[in-house]
Amino acid sequence: MTTQSDSPKTFEAGEDMDAFLRVVISNDGTVMLADAADYGIGVTQKDSDDGESVAIRLDSHGGSSKMTASGTIIAGRRVYAAASGKIAATGTKVIGTALDAATGDGSVIEVLPHVSCQQSSSSSSSSSST
Repeated sequence: MTTQSDSPKTFEAGEDMDAFLRVVISNDGTVMLADAADYGIGVTQKDSDDGESVAIRLDSHGGSSKMTASGTIIAGRRVYAAASGKIAATGTKVIGTALDAATGDGSVIEVLPHVSCQQSSSSSSSSSST
């Protein structure tokens, strides 16, 4: 039976992951760390080992989320998808706007996700491939 969920939603971790990293849903229904080519569905809320339950703050929830930077980010600027579930100051997939500054790799900052941009871009790329 299908249910509706609010945020955070609990998933099974498909790999070891730290808190505040972006994730995607894998084919088997577990969550994996998002890559630089992925928008993701949300952000981990705690450290989790492979096979454990992990709470995900869904991007569609509204409001801001804590995310982990891969390098320096200036407050007020757009942030982009980076490897290993992180965000970066440059890239090709806009994730949101930095509400804080990141001083380097591993810095956790507050980000306002750009959910409407992610949906528009996903729709556009799906439309062009059909």
